Amino acid sequence: MTNRTPIRELSPARRCALLGVLCALALIAGYLEVLIPLPVTVPGVKLGLGNAVVLFALVRLGPNPAGLLMLAKVICSTLLFANMQTLMFSLAGGMLSWLVMAAAVRSRLFSVIAASVLGGVAHNAGQLLVVALLLSPQVALVNAPVLAISGVVAGAIIGLIVRAVLATSSDTAESPRGADPHA
Repeated sequence: MTNRTPIRELSPARRCALLGVLCALALIAGYLEVLIPLPVTVPGVKLGLGNAVVLFALVRLGPNPAGLLMLAKVICSTLLFANMQTLMFSLAGGMLSWLVMAAAVRSRLFSVIAASVLGGVAHNAGQLLVVALLLSPQVALVNAPVLAISGVVAGAIIGLIVRAVLATSSDTAESPRGADPHA
């Protein structure tokens, strides 16, 4: 497959294999993230390395394959590394992040880095909504400032990583979805 082959033109087997490889990469990135201790005591603060793969898929393959990848990543990482309560937080954060990033990429108004920052903030906002609904609105409000800042910082780092990966691919002038990876 070249970067210019739209995913819808791939055979079902190739599509499945591509999404499987991307899901495996996202899971490996998520696992590596566990090995990197962050100096923050607020639950939910992570770098989000697995989300780099989802953002890459969003830019290169489009919103639907990236959405499927996000769902597979959340479900598989929950089964492998977490518990069912974590599934609710991860799913809420992942879905809101995917929606926001998909809208940002589709609008073509945002760079990959900006889309990633928006996705990082949205991910943490989705998790805070679940915290407010299931645990306590006060806990969500207390943790909101730290999670907002961490969403911006982590989103920028992930955006830089994805921009670098997109720049090393063979068609760096413009991605198939129109988002400029260099912006």
